[in-house]
Amino acid sequence: MKLDNETIVHRYGKALFELAEEMKIRNEFHSELQEYKKVLQNEPQLKVFMSSNQISPKAKLKIMEILKKDSSKLMTNLLDMLYDYGRITNLEGIIDEFDRLNDEFEKTVRASVITAIELDEERKQKLASSFANVVGAKKVIIDPIVDPGIIGGVILKSESYIYDGSIKTKIARIKRLLLK
Repeated sequence: MKLDNETIVHRYGKALFELAEEMKIRNEFHSELQEYKKVLQNEPQLKVFMSSNQISPKAKLKIMEILKKDSSKLMTNLLDMLYDYGRITNLEGIIDEFDRLNDEFEKTVRASVITAIELDEERKQKLASSFANVVGAKKVIIDPIVDPGIIGGVILKSESYIYDGSIKTKIARIKRLLLK
């Protein structure tokens, strides 16, 4: 039975996370995975190259050797296994799953903060602190997004929570009430 990408990503990510934690190298391995993620994001053609049937296995192995250079034993084993099973294109998804599990373990929440204007660091910290209290997180990592269309206020979005305090939404609510 062939596994779908979501199952592969979940299984490998979970196994990696548990193994890194067991080996007491979770933080170091997390950092190493982030470096690989940057490579994958900066070189999107790498995924195409590695999954192409027109590229010879010999050429792919040369790229694998370059990728594994200076890697930890765990990372080398992961890359070898993904290559051997034809799942190297799942690497970025596996890294994302590891990140998700790591955030859960560290009680970290990632949130998008949409505002009409750019926020200074002090306001970002206040929002992060307030949001951490609301969702029960130790740490909130904010991804600021500027959208002048919301007029003013703020919209906070995380994986499991949305708070919309934008002026645009407030105006829409008033319109609905007036139309009743």
